[in-house]
Amino acid sequence: MFTGLSSLALMVTAVPASWASAVDVTISSKDKDDSDLQQGVPGRRVGGGTRGDQIFANADATLAALVTSSNLSVTTSAYPTLLFYVPEMMAANSVEFVLRDSRDELIYETTFQLSQAGGLVSVQTDESIMPPLALNENYQWYFSIVPNAADRANDVVVEGRIRRVDQSDWLAQQQVAASLYDQLAIAPPLTKARLLYQQANMWHDAALILEELRQREPNNPAIAAEWNQLLDSVGLSSTLQDYPSPIQIGLN
Repeated sequence: MFTGLSSLALMVTAVPASWASAVDVTISSKDKDDSDLQQGVPGRRVGGGTRGDQIFANADATLAALVTSSNLSVTTSAYPTLLFYVPEMMAANSVEFVLRDSRDELIYETTFQLSQAGGLVSVQTDESIMPPLALNENYQWYFSIVPNAADRANDVVVEGRIRRVDQSDWLAQQQVAASLYDQLAIAPPLTKARLLYQQANMWHDAALILEELRQREPNNPAIAAEWNQLLDSVGLSSTLQDYPSPIQIGLN
């Protein structure tokens, strides 16, 4: 159904700044307050129709970023991976991913071709061409399906923010039970993922752990159940239907 992972990775190329370069994503200092996790920040985690021809095979299907409804992902990774769900399309399309810092400066951009089948896409940032995410700074990302590079008005786009945190500092801010520190240090991956999204308010990192487990053990009912519960917790289970293991996009 999908092109092999190795051949897909070879299609990834760095390109000049384009559509996202013109978008005003200025971030004020108040956005660094933890309150934006509860109140939400500017973003769009689901993208559907366009002003042009139909892109998805199912007219009701939507592009989706695997993020919480706050549109702000919290991670401990200096070079984060982000997950996106692309429904089956009418044809293969070009896809663009852009990451910008809090000063609206471009720090990472990549384009790649995605087959008509779509699926769960894992975009991996690359330490060889970008600096590590600074701690406690909000970064803006854009993921765009580009059916016509000459007319970007017909792009289907999702966008949001991601922030790197120190886990110890973050847990202290969340006022979690002291025992959680030790539990996270020794817990097996499935249990750790559950603790991260249910108690530590770290949904993003939990999603990455569970997706990796899905790849290793696709027929494990406990992993499948935890994955479905993770999606349910942020209202994404109805958007994501059954799909194969993710297509991994990255230069590393």
